[in-house]
Amino acid sequence: MLKVDSQPNEDRTLTLKVEVSEERVKPALESAARQLSKRYPLPGFRPGKAPLAAVRRQFGEQALYEIALDELGPKIYEEALDQEKIEAYAPGALTNLQLSPMELTFTVPLKPEVELGDYRAVRVDFTAPAVSDEEQGRVLDSLRERQAVLEPVDRAAQMGDQVSLDINGFLNEGLNPSDFLLADKDVSTQLDVTVEWPMKGFADQVVGLKTGETKKFDLAFPEDYANEALRGQPAHWEVTVKEVKSKTLPEWNDDLAKSLGEYESLDDLRTKVRQDLENQAKRTSDREYGDKVLNEVVTAASVKYPPVLLEQEMDDILHNLDHRLRDQGLTLEDYLKIEKKTREAFREEQKPNAEERLKRALVLGKLVELEGIDLEPQDVLGRIEQLSAMWGERADEMRKALNVDATRRSLTVDMLTERAMQRLMAIARGETVPDPAPAAPPAESPAAEQSSENA
Repeated sequence: MLKVDSQPNEDRTLTLKVEVSEERVKPALESAARQLSKRYPLPGFRPGKAPLAAVRRQFGEQALYEIALDELGPKIYEEALDQEKIEAYAPGALTNLQLSPMELTFTVPLKPEVELGDYRAVRVDFTAPAVSDEEQGRVLDSLRERQAVLEPVDRAAQMGDQVSLDINGFLNEGLNPSDFLLADKDVSTQLDVTVEWPMKGFADQVVGLKTGETKKFDLAFPEDYANEALRGQPAHWEVTVKEVKSKTLPEWNDDLAKSLGEYESLDDLRTKVRQDLENQAKRTSDREYGDKVLNEVVTAASVKYPPVLLEQEMDDILHNLDHRLRDQGLTLEDYLKIEKKTREAFREEQKPNAEERLKRALVLGKLVELEGIDLEPQDVLGRIEQLSAMWGERADEMRKALNVDATRRSLTVDMLTERAMQRLMAIARGETVPDPAPAAPPAESPAAEQSSENA
């Protein structure tokens, strides 16, 4: 039996000191000596056959112990955990080594401690989202715009026309190349007072010009312009009209509706556009409302976790960013060079975000446990079928790719999180919800899944 001393720490870790007997140390050192002498043969000895004392003289004590601990350390750690009935929540770390007698000191991450308080008393005002006729009208107008007929005309440009322009724009009359705002040819744009490209009032200046005509004019950037450096600055423009086209919009009727997609009639199109807008509004409203509710619960909760979980969360943030950047043909290292930041400094910047993400995940995991939220195997299979169906002819291929242990675990976490959020929002709206189920072994929580994936 190992001689073990354990001391709990405030940060949800355990300091584990394990004394290792000489009868365990000596065989490990002899094995290390064989490995060293096989890799680097000593004069007078066959590879791997040099005695321990000779190898110690040649390579030193430190080298021997480093190799011995690679094999002995993990075994001692696991035996100590098993003997003391300690459940590590994430991989531990060897933090100190005493050689004679050998004593190994480990830091053991423990399960996070989450106290939610009276989360069932949380109430947050809720207003059901509504879709206005104006929003529906804008979508319908946009759909009709796609079917507009453009025809060249031999007249001065009018509001509503589509024009092709050569444009030069600059500050300070272009005395400095850095003052150039825009230099482009054959730019196609619609003359509309609501279109503020390249700046407000531009369309009014082009109205009245015919094909081949050039106009020079000045416009000042508004005082509330997004780019503070340009606020109030006068811009000088030189515009040449290359072509003027009138735009004729088709009349609304059933035939036009059918040409825009799988719609049976104009009424069917209007109904489905509103349904899509309502679904989108509900998703946006649920996301924003859910964030408010979860923030209330997280603020009131007491959440303690081992530091290694925060490190893993920051690793995850950097990994995801690197993945997104690679989709754009960059890497994280490229991005850091552009931003003139070291990896360490950027990682530290992500710490507040990582802390918030981790707390939210742990709170949701605890909510899943307390509310007894669970899934049936067919629930996950149903989600796999739903995702696979989106691939059409490749559905079978995608179904096989998704129906593996790692993906099923990930989908389980996602679905538990969704159900926990729905339960939390229902509570906050004051709706009647089921009483918490009797205590049972907790399901895999978001934070637990994260920990197991990073182990």
